[in-house]
Amino acid sequence: MSQTPQQKAKELLYYYYILIQDIGGELGQEIVVSILAKECALFAVDEIIKATTPLTSTYFWQEVKKEIEIYEE
Repeated sequence: MSQTPQQKAKELLYYYYILIQDIGGELGQEIVVSILAKECALFAVDEIIKATTPLTSTYFWQEVKKEIEIYEE
């Protein structure tokens, strides 16, 4: 079963949120951690889009990027 763009966006955001929180997030800094997680997820998706060959569709990853950009907790 493949993921929807919304599910993939949420997965990436959660992954980076936990990673940043574990590295140095402090209680009370959830907003900063969320912003950093969002920027990391957008960077990762941009890199995937850049690495996509002309024969491969970027539609899924463009949709993931849109979901990340509009995501608010």
